[in-house]
Amino acid sequence: MKTSAKRRFLLDAPKHTFGRLPHRRAARSHQTDWVEVLLQEIRLAGLPEPQREYRFHANRQWRFDFCWKQHLVACEVEGGIWMQTETGRSKGHAHPKRFEQDCEKYNEAALYGWLVIRVTPAMVRDGRAIDWLERALLKE
Repeated sequence: MKTSAKRRFLLDAPKHTFGRLPHRRAARSHQTDWVEVLLQEIRLAGLPEPQREYRFHANRQWRFDFCWKQHLVACEVEGGIWMQTETGRSKGHAHPKRFEQDCEKYNEAALYGWLVIRVTPAMVRDGRAIDWLERALLKE
């Protein structure tokens, strides 16, 4: 199977439909695990194997979805950016408290010297995520 055919196969996985009422949502098992999809994209692109769930801070429990420690490059897949409660309030990464916590995490990572590539499922799907990772890791 050619790389482009493998990429289409990975990206044809079922996608979560946003805006449905809770009682009509697809079962959790039908949602795409975008971290796993991106890992397959990384491997297909021939990039170095990333370390998963790397704890980068000495005093906090913060972890990166992927990291390449020797390059000080990390990647975070930002899921849940469109999530809402039944009353329409934001939750997940879009919730103000969670957004502020993410800002703190990414600012601390920057102060430690990390380049953090933040991506959404749409960016994984359309290839922008892998493009940014290739550019960050192969810039030497």
